Amino acid sequence: MEQKYHYFSLEFYSKKSVYTHAFFLLLLIGHIFSGFSQSADSNSHELIVHFFGSPTCGECIQIRNDILNPLSKKYPENLKVQIHDIDTEEGFQLLIDLEKQYKVLSSSAQTLFLPDTFLTGAEDILSLSGKMIEKYLENPSQWSTSVVRTDSTRVDTSSFKNVVINRFKEFTFLGILLAGLADGINPCAIATMIFLISFLAMQKRKRNEILIVGLSFTAAVFFTYLLMGVGAFKALSFLSNHLWISKVVKWVAVVFAGVVGLVCFRDAIVYRHTGKAKDIKLQLPKPIKMQIHKVISSQLSGTSLVIGAIVTGFLVTLLEAVCTGQVYLPTIVLMTRQDGLKLTGWLYLVFYNVLFVLPLLVVMILAYYGMTWEKLSKKMQNHLVQLKVILGSVLLALAAFLVISL
Repeated sequence: MEQKYHYFSLEFYSKKSVYTHAFFLLLLIGHIFSGFSQSADSNSHELIVHFFGSPTCGECIQIRNDILNPLSKKYPENLKVQIHDIDTEEGFQLLIDLEKQYKVLSSSAQTLFLPDTFLTGAEDILSLSGKMIEKYLENPSQWSTSVVRTDSTRVDTSSFKNVVINRFKEFTFLGILLAGLADGINPCAIATMIFLISFLAMQKRKRNEILIVGLSFTAAVFFTYLLMGVGAFKALSFLSNHLWISKVVKWVAVVFAGVVGLVCFRDAIVYRHTGKAKDIKLQLPKPIKMQIHKVISSQLSGTSLVIGAIVTGFLVTLLEAVCTGQVYLPTIVLMTRQDGLKLTGWLYLVFYNVLFVLPLLVVMILAYYGMTWEKLSKKMQNHLVQLKVILGSVLLALAAFLVISL
């Protein structure tokens, strides 16, 4: 009987141990699945935002430093910020793709995509994005089903090129077009070309020689002016990394373009009443004029016309920059406002310089076909008022557009 009792006790405790272990095993499994569930829930509530900007854009740097980076550090497990460089083809393609998804009507140099909405422009992103992101994080159930799709089919190369071309045709393109032509018909540049033609006529150069000199001179002007623009463009792009310096430069360009534009109108009014070129304020200083005449006389008196024309074009362009830079500098500032693609800025620069030398080519062709420098000079004097009005209008329009884009 005693043995039976001990056997029963052993059997009872064995069963009790099995049940206890099973109970704790179920608790452990439940805890594991609960952890998986929480982890999955946590991952599903991770807020992903996409910011598109340029590394050379001062406002973009401010958005990252003042808004996005601090929030990423504050919510490391719940917020993921993806930065996309729109100066690269991949970043620009993705921006175009998301703009289509979100039906963005007007592109901007800075764009922030949230799960179910977006913000464009530095001002809106700086003032609204911080509060919006924190509100999203506080109410994940309201947006957890909305996901920014970045894995959809990207636009092909031909489509990408079409988009670049379309954006190239926007208002800024019109601004560059008008500025380049206005700078090309600048009386400073035309007067120099007329003196060049008159000097060649006095040298009794043949028509073919005039054409060779004209083309060489124009090519030298184009490349010299382009290189000057490249230097200014790079300098201004670098300064755009420093927000306040960038702002100062842009406001200086605005004031400069506005003041010079108004003086152009003043010159037009004065010249219309007096007819005297000496009363015009915006013209090359006399010492620089004499220096240009000296360069042309010394470089084109020899037998090597091509080399002389190239050297002349280079030196004259540097000397003329005092006058022609009145349009060039504000226009380059306008170019640097286009943060979409660096390629676009370089295309603008080349296009501008083609327009700048176009009037020089026209004058040279007219001279080749027999128009004398006296007739060219007379035509310029007859249309000097219109030239000044065009130049002033373009400069004021540049100033206005720069103010809008600031």
